[in-house]
Amino acid sequence: MKYAIMSDAHSNPAALDLALRDARRRKCEMFVFLGDTTGYGYDVKSTLKLVRENFDAVILGNHDSVCSGAEDGDLIRINSHYDIDRSQGQVLSKGDIRWLRSLKHTYENDDFICAHGDFVDPAGWGYVIEPVEALGSFMSCRRDLMFCGHTHHACVWELVGKRLANRFEDRLGIPATRFETISFKLRKGGRYIINVGSVGYPRYDLCCSYAIYDSKTGRVAIRRLPFDFKGYIMNMIAAKIDLPQWLSEILMAASGRARQ
Repeated sequence: MKYAIMSDAHSNPAALDLALRDARRRKCEMFVFLGDTTGYGYDVKSTLKLVRENFDAVILGNHDSVCSGAEDGDLIRINSHYDIDRSQGQVLSKGDIRWLRSLKHTYENDDFICAHGDFVDPAGWGYVIEPVEALGSFMSCRRDLMFCGHTHHACVWELVGKRLANRFEDRLGIPATRFETISFKLRKGGRYIINVGSVGYPRYDLCCSYAIYDSKTGRVAIRRLPFDFKGYIMNMIAAKIDLPQWLSEILMAASGRARQ
């Protein structure tokens, strides 16, 4: 089976559509989404429609939980990033809200397991960023192959025996200026946590990112797709979405509109 595994679309339908078309060209057979359809972006309704129509398995993200009204109220109040999720929840249909509320925190099949964040407590929205966090997830989950998102940055953690490595760290930490693939074969006896990155709201790697896993060949590919940052910024502005300063400056620079 050839899987396309995506996460963190964050109300950016153009970037999600770009990734879906790319995955279909690569003959992906099953589509898995790791949460955070909502939040941050400019068009939650179109993004949710794409997710519901195109993915075979979908799990819950923290922003989805807030948007649907399922998240703990105290946690929402202390995080200003959730303000847009609460407003987006007002424009979604009751059916969409019910669908978001029906999502589980994990997805598992014979080939792998998925969570939005870490595997210590998938409902707690922990991050896998540092080596100690990766080790915690390896210790908490017995599966050899795990996929997650949440950090908005693609990453490959490999554990062979007692040796933990963050593979391709240098390559995945720089902006993608062209369509590219970072591909590797799973090692026999190795265990992996693969963060697929963000489809629609990248951090410093500045690309639409997702993973392809071919269970027949045992190969994983991180696909990195540049997308129309200028158009993305203009859509955000048109929707009266306030960009955080760090994102505005980075995206403006990437689109050739850096502030003087």
